[in-house]
This record gives sequence, structure tokens and C-alpha cells, in this order.
Amino acid sequence: MPAAAPVPLRVDQPAIHVEVEPGGEIVLRGALHSRHDGSVVDAATTTWPPEAPGGASVDAGGLVDFEAGGFHMTSRDPVSHEVHAVARTEAGQACAALGVASPCLPLRLQKQAVSRLMTTNAWATSLEDGGGQISLTVLNPPAYAPAPATVPYLWGAASLVAVGLAALATARWWRRRAASPAGQLLALARRVQDKLAGADAVLAAPLAPALETALRSLKRRRIDAGSAEGKRVAAALAHVEARLDASVTQALAAQEQEAADELVREMATALEAADEATLTAKS
Repeated sequence: MPAAAPVPLRVDQPAIHVEVEPGGEIVLRGALHSRHDGSVVDAATTTWPPEAPGGASVDAGGLVDFEAGGFHMTSRDPVSHEVHAVARTEAGQACAALGVASPCLPLRLQKQAVSRLMTTNAWATSLEDGGGQISLTVLNPPAYAPAPATVPYLWGAASLVAVGLAALATARWWRRRAASPAGQLLALARRVQDKLAGADAVLAAPLAPALETALRSLKRRRIDAGSAEGKRVAAALAHVEARLDASVTQALAAQEQEAADELVREMATALEAADEATLTAKS
């Protein structure tokens, strides 16, 4: 399968368009080293060193959001830092939003920066100054490749089966992980973090540091989601989520009341004006 020359993956733009046909494969190799916290970030995973708080661990979230860019990740190796992905037929939802053609590689710089209480630019600079490199190689399937009459269909079927099995295995792994107590607790924490980003600043300010600490502990597996302590954390997160939902409901109710009050005032003013016009016409 022909391959284009590898190109370095830059972190000074939110997304990178990739010239590859549906079904074409891309490979990302290498990792970036953060000067901020010592973490090693490749395209699909983040590795924390032994000296990090909580010890050495691997987080299944890297620099690239493959699914949002129109790719399906088929394999990853957090040790060799090699990630393989295949272009889907469906367009990547994030590509248009970020102003690039699909498929693309949307970078998760903003989400990673928020989790570290940093600006996106500061986090990107930390990766640029920390050393390392991620290179992108595009593997395009040949548009036409003559072969002996007895072989091409077998090769095509074998390729489809291999891709299908890899996709199935990946999907099953993600489903098992999401269904586990740890996956559900981490999903709850991330859902609360997303809601906190749009909450009132007065409410969000004291909650953000505590939520960030909880997320770090969960990602580094310092809390067993199935234990009594894990259930306490889940209950606390559920309480915070309910409070954020109530705050949004109250804000919407206040906006609705304000709009209704303004409408009633306008109607009352209009009626007064009509009454004055009627009296003037009679006199």
C-alpha cells in the first residue's frame, strides 16, 4: 500500500485536514512531552510519569479526537506511541465547525488545557517547548491495482474482515469500559465538567478546582469506583450535577419572567395610548 511521506503534526491550529479517501488508513507516530506537568501525550493516549501525583498511569485520551474528525481508530500502542485510524464515509462533525474540510484531525488542546486549569495557548506552548514530535503518515488504498484473477477478491475480503474485526474489538472494548463502574463514574465527572463550563461564574468558581481534583484522581485510578468511597464520590458528583441543572432551570425561568414582564408593560402602554387617542378623537 503506497504511503505519503510523514509530516509533523502541528499544535498551532485547532484542526488539520487530511487528504485521504474513505477507507484509507493513517498512522500517527511519536509523542509530545509537556513541560508543564511531565505528561507524555501521543495521538490517542496520555502517559503520566512515576513522579506525577498518583504515580504512573495511562489516560485513554490523547491529542486527537478521531471520531469527531471523521476517522475510526483501529489500534493504539501507548508504549511505542503508534496509532492507526481509518477514514469513515461520514463527514467529521468537528471539521466544518473548525473551518477545515473533512476528514480532519481535531486537536483536544482546549479540553486538555481546561483539565489543567491553563489557557489553550499556554498548554500548546508547554507541548512545543517540552520536546518530542508526532508525525502523520497517510496510507491511501490504490484506486486500481491489477492482480492475478484468482487473488484480488480474496485480498479484498481479507482486508474487509480485518478492518471489521478490529473495529468490532475496539467497539466492544469501549462499550465494556463505558459500562464498568469506573467508566460510568468518569463519564459522570466529565458530564458535570461540561455543565460547569456553561454555569454561572459565581457558582462555577468554587466548584471548578474540586471537580478538577476529582477528575485527576479518577483518571489515575486513585479511587475504586466500585468501593464505598467511589460511591461517595458518585453521590457528590450527582448532587453537583443536580445543583447545576437547578441553576440553569432558575436562570431560564428568570429570563422567561423578564420577557413576560416586558411584554405586559408594552401591552399596557399600548392600551393607554389607545385610550388617549380615543378621548382625543371624541373631543
